[in-house]
Amino acid sequence: MVESLSESHPDMEALARWLSGRMEHDEVLRSIAPHLFSSCPVCQQTAAQLAKKLDEVGHWDEMVAAVEAREAEDLLAELDRMPFDEQHCAVRDRDELHTWGLCQLLLSRSRREALEDPGRAVDAAELAVQIALQLGPAYDTAWVLDLQARAYGCLGNARRVLGELRSAEDAFRLAEGQKALSGTGNLRIEAELLVLKAALRRDQRRFGEALGLIDRAITIYREDPAARDNHLAGRAYLNKAYTLLEMGKPAQAIPHLRRAAAMVTPEREPRLDLVLHHNLLGSLVQTHLLDEAEALLPSVHALARKLGSDLDLIRLSWHEARIRIHRGHFDLAEQLLREVQKQFLERRMGYDAALVCLDLAILYTQTSRTGALKELAAEVLPILEDRAIHREAIASLLLFQRACEEERLTLALAHHLANHLSHERRLPTI
Repeated sequence: MVESLSESHPDMEALARWLSGRMEHDEVLRSIAPHLFSSCPVCQQTAAQLAKKLDEVGHWDEMVAAVEAREAEDLLAELDRMPFDEQHCAVRDRDELHTWGLCQLLLSRSRREALEDPGRAVDAAELAVQIALQLGPAYDTAWVLDLQARAYGCLGNARRVLGELRSAEDAFRLAEGQKALSGTGNLRIEAELLVLKAALRRDQRRFGEALGLIDRAITIYREDPAARDNHLAGRAYLNKAYTLLEMGKPAQAIPHLRRAAAMVTPEREPRLDLVLHHNLLGSLVQTHLLDEAEALLPSVHALARKLGSDLDLIRLSWHEARIRIHRGHFDLAEQLLREVQKQFLERRMGYDAALVCLDLAILYTQTSRTGALKELAAEVLPILEDRAIHREAIASLLLFQRACEEERLTLALAHHLANHLSHERRLPTI
């Protein structure tokens, strides 16, 4: 908005029509308002804030962005004081809760909570869907259908992260139906749904479809004038890299991670910058680009301390341990791996603890410590009881356990099992 402010002066006739009330609203916005804004830095700043708020709220009406967004915070605080069952009844029965701003605030919460608490993310998205379905004639019908599409897409994504892939598929089907009915041709919403659905296809192991959906979204974000957004294009490249990592192709993921790093705006999503560089570090370690990995490690540590959680720091220690193994710093590597394993077991993260066992096995095999390998075989037993580990992974871990007990674990077998299990482990979402 601010970038297009005009410094040209309206002529006498234009001023006369404006002052006499005969000028149409669209012409006031086009020829008078920009000129007035251009002479006042405070108004320019306020206009920029309003433009940002319009983008956040996803609505064309400045009053909706300025007023409803503010009121929505009070409404959400009121909802938060209720048990969840009462929240459902409230958004169903109370007209004052049927606002665009409250729906958008709940969608923002769902996207944020998907990283930390998927169940809470589903709750927020379900409330947003209920509100979107009850928005009245104060809002444009086609835009409401687009909002319903976004709400169903957000619900599908939250269900995906929770592991409910079948119900996630149902939500995306509803999202696409509402988008088709709206007829607005809003490509920003189309691109958003493409990226979210690609994540579902990735979790369904339908990798080819996932990559195709992401490429379509990238094309929209980079080439369509109405939907162009460098940051969101960078985010889509990060999703593409995620998919390639789950396919076991870290070398192919690295260029997309580098491209994403050059495109995203950290101020818009601070944690995204951490996720991106964390995965770049892991990919560099996997592809044995150790000099680059070591150079990147301090900056990722700084990001994790500033923006991340304890779990982010634990995973960084794991990456550092793998670097130390490759460098031959075996004592430090073992110390780091043992602490990482302890932290995973305390958090009941059996799959990750099993992967640490395999890294320890690689270390012990390289240093010919057969006694330590036998002890490691015994440590695998409680990990095998973790219900989060699927049948194929259990088979691989049993093979690993027997090989350790029978002193026939080779370095090649340890690397093979570690790579296989790493590719089967689902990465954290974004």
